[in-house]
Amino acid sequence: MAFFDPTRPGYLANPYPALEALRRQEPVHWSANLHAWVLTRYDDCAQALHDSARFTSDPAKTTGPRADAILAYRHNMPLGETGTLGTTSGDEHRRIRQVVNPVFSPAAVRDFIPVIGEEVRAAVAGISPGEPCEFMETFANDLPRRVMHHVMGLPPGRADELQQLLATIEVTRSNPRSGSPALSAAAIAQATIALETLAAGGLPGNTVLGALALAGDAALSNDESLSIAAHVATVGTDPTSGALGNAVVALAANPGALESLRANPALLRAALHEFLRYDSPTHIAPRFASLDTEMGGRRIRRGDAVLAVVGAANRDPAAFENPDDLDVTRDARKQFAFGQGEHVCLGMHLALAVMEAALGAIIAEFRRIELLRPPAYGGSIELRIPDQVFVRFER
Repeated sequence: MAFFDPTRPGYLANPYPALEALRRQEPVHWSANLHAWVLTRYDDCAQALHDSARFTSDPAKTTGPRADAILAYRHNMPLGETGTLGTTSGDEHRRIRQVVNPVFSPAAVRDFIPVIGEEVRAAVAGISPGEPCEFMETFANDLPRRVMHHVMGLPPGRADELQQLLATIEVTRSNPRSGSPALSAAAIAQATIALETLAAGGLPGNTVLGALALAGDAALSNDESLSIAAHVATVGTDPTSGALGNAVVALAANPGALESLRANPALLRAALHEFLRYDSPTHIAPRFASLDTEMGGRRIRRGDAVLAVVGAANRDPAAFENPDDLDVTRDARKQFAFGQGEHVCLGMHLALAVMEAALGAIIAEFRRIELLRPPAYGGSIELRIPDQVFVRFER
C-alpha cells in the first residue's frame, strides 16, 4: 500500500528510496496524515509549478477552512494583508517583482562577484585543514546571510540588527506558530525608522533597498516596500546554505566527482545544477488547487493542498538517466530546485554565484573531504537543509 511520511527519521536521513517506491506505486497519492496530494513524477510536478491557472502558492486564494483560517490570521497580523512575492500572482505579482528583479539579474549579480569572493575567502580561512569541522556553523549558514547584507544594501555596522528586524516581520506575519502582533508591530516600527533614515542618506540603486527607494510611492506603497524587504532578506538565504551543505556531503560521498572538478574546474558551473538536482534544498513546493482539476487519473478539488515533491521529480528516471548517480558532467539545468513558472526563485542567479564561488574555493583548496558522521537533518518537510555536517577537509 502506498505510504508517505516525510517526518520519519529514516526518510529525513535518505528520502529517495521511499520517493522512488511511491512514484512506482501511486505517483499521485492522497496523504491522509498530511491532508494533501503528493506528486512524485517530473511531469506532474512541472504542471503544478507552471500552471498558475490551476494551482496557486497562496491557499487564501482558494476556499474552505484552510483559506478562512489563513485570511483571519493575516487580518489580525500587521502587514499580514500586504502582498508578498509568495502570496501574489498574475499582474499583481509582476508589478511587485519588477521593482526588485533588476537587482537579481545575471548582469547585476556579476557586480557582486568581488564582494562574494571576499566573503568566500574569509569563510574558507575559517576552515582548519585536517581538523574536524561542523560545516554548517563554520561556513554554510553565515556566508549567504553576509552576501545578502550587501545585496540588500544594509550598512555594515547595523546589518545584523536590521536583518533580525526584517526576519521578525517576515516570520511572525507568515507563521501562525510564532505569530505575535505585538512583536511584529514593534519590529515594523523600528525597521521603518531605520530604513527611512538609510534612504534619506542615499542608497545604491543596485541594492534591494535602493531599488525600493527609487521605485517610490508611485510604484509601491510604504507597506509593500517594507513587506518586500522583509521577504527578500529572510527567505533567500537558507536554501543557499542547504545547497552548500548538501553539495559538500555529496562530494565527500563521491570522491571521484571531487577529483574530476579539481582536474577540470570549468565543469563546476554546469555541475552546480547537478548538485541541486542530486539533493535539492527545496524538497517540497506546496501548491493549492485553484479549481477542480484532474491529475494522473485522480480528482483534485479546489482548495486541496498539492505537494510537488521536488526531490522526487529531480530523481525521476523519465527525466534524468541514472538519477541516483552524481554525474558532474550531466546537463541538469531542468532541475526544479529553483521552482518554475511565475514563482521561479528571484535569487536564482545570486545563489548560483555564491555556490560557484564557495564550492570552487573549497575544491581548489582541499583535495579530500571526509564525512565524519551522517549529516543531521531537521524536521522541515519543505526544505532539505542539514542541521549539522561534520567533515574533515584535507589539503
